Amino acid sequence: MGYFGLLFPLAWLGWRQAKVDLPGHRTMAVYGCATTVSIIGFLRAGYGPLAIIGSTIVAGVWIVSMRPLVPRMRDPTYGDPLAVVPLGIILSLACIPPIAVNLRSDPGVAHGFVATFLSGLLLLVILPSALASAHVSVKSWPAFLTAGVLGALFLGASPNAFTRLGLVGYGWLLGGAVFSPRLSLHVRLAWLAVVLGLMGLAVGWLPNNRPTAVGALHFIILGPVLATLTPQWLGAAPPPWFWWVGHAAWGSMSLALVTQGMGMSAGTGVTAAIAGTATAAWWIIALLWAARTTRGSASPSQPS
Repeated sequence: MGYFGLLFPLAWLGWRQAKVDLPGHRTMAVYGCATTVSIIGFLRAGYGPLAIIGSTIVAGVWIVSMRPLVPRMRDPTYGDPLAVVPLGIILSLACIPPIAVNLRSDPGVAHGFVATFLSGLLLLVILPSALASAHVSVKSWPAFLTAGVLGALFLGASPNAFTRLGLVGYGWLLGGAVFSPRLSLHVRLAWLAVVLGLMGLAVGWLPNNRPTAVGALHFIILGPVLATLTPQWLGAAPPPWFWWVGHAAWGSMSLALVTQGMGMSAGTGVTAAIAGTATAAWWIIALLWAARTTRGSASPSQPS
């Protein structure tokens, strides 16, 4: 639900801010129906026939939507983050056959490819799309792509010394990109936390397990990705001081989950629950504030 229904639409939002033509309303309607079918299928029978049909249509829409990005790949010396996305989508989807083949015969291998599939979409589609929305360069997109592929393999199907270096390289390149003055201070610091987290995973300071992955994913999306995209999405972004409150909320939730992954479970469940509730409240207030501000700024002759 998160990747199909939220994260990829967020990526499209980043593309729109980078002046990329998006699929039309009919295609988006098909995508919404396919996402719903996929979710029902996963809930009923895991990766069964219904989920396969829905997710195949979802993947088809991803491939169709990436076509306007292909011309951006022509200049390998230019650091356009969106040049990474077409191959990022294709390489992530290449994990699906090994998942389907090994799901019942060798679940460990299948789960490794699931982690690589999800990590690849995050590192090579979602994060570059957020950077592109703020017109931030990654210096060399082929290097960023290569590091992201190796990093996704390290986080999933093939953790070894070589792929570990790839994740280190990805963190290094991402760190160089997100110190752009185009980003607000609170956004830069949120991205810096992501860079440090990736480096921590790469060198073994943080364990690569489920609680850590869940905590990291929530911080990445709720923190730097939405903080980068929200000004364009809402039209009236919350003031900086309110963002600091938000970062404290989802940062506390994510930190509690990460400490669970490190074996320190005392009080972490309660902390994550309280901070998660604060995060939900933050977003409710932010959405209401943006709606009120936008309505108040509309001219009398325009519908608000």
